[in-house]
Amino acid sequence: MAIRLHDFISSGKRYIQVESQPHHITGIFRKIIQPFKDIHLCKLEDAESAYFEDEENETITFYQAASTDLAPSGIWTYLTYKCSKGKEQVFNDSSINTSVKPLKTLLAGQKLIQVTIDINEYLRYKFYQDEYLEIRLPLDWNTLEGREITHLLLEEINAFKASSIFSEDVGKEYMKTVIDKFIQIARKILKIGGTRKDFELAQYEVLNKININDMVNLIIEYNDYRLWQAALPSKSKAVGHAFNSALSLICQMK
Repeated sequence: MAIRLHDFISSGKRYIQVESQPHHITGIFRKIIQPFKDIHLCKLEDAESAYFEDEENETITFYQAASTDLAPSGIWTYLTYKCSKGKEQVFNDSSINTSVKPLKTLLAGQKLIQVTIDINEYLRYKFYQDEYLEIRLPLDWNTLEGREITHLLLEEINAFKASSIFSEDVGKEYMKTVIDKFIQIARKILKIGGTRKDFELAQYEVLNKININDMVNLIIEYNDYRLWQAALPSKSKAVGHAFNSALSLICQMK
């Protein structure tokens, strides 16, 4: 049996209301302003109801426009779960703030502040490069050395994003392995009061221990000089390591 939720019809799902996080709000904000040719012409009172789905976190965020029956506009975010038809249900939490004030902040040209709880969350937000969010480092990383090491981690991630080969399954696995291990050693170095230089040296040690055969074979199989041009030279030690390892194998084959 279908249910009506914030002006939309849904079936086969259950909804549990959760606090709307800044990235939920910026996601629904994009949906709201989409019909307007100029964001400066957008007014909330003219906006229509919309929803934004975050598949990675299995959430959906609704903006419900003010209606003629005097129901106020608002923002609601829910965790979603699949269920049998006829078992649909909505679990609301009246203590959660559904104010549209954050949308007004965005319309005024200001960013929303996202305070991250750990470096993984910080990097995940920076990966998506949301222009409407001001992403803040977790407190234990917000030091001179922490910021410098974070900058190196972002360079690695941006270099991975810039090359299409790391969107392949093997490339994704290599990227995940490298970033996970880089974060592990970064935490250890910061914990003992280490420096950016310590981290850079440790990066090479990590890369030399990672099995790179599948990544190298994938690069060689592509056999596309444009791939090399796009990837090199690179600020990323991991990307440079992968392509230099492939080049070394090619030389040995000749």
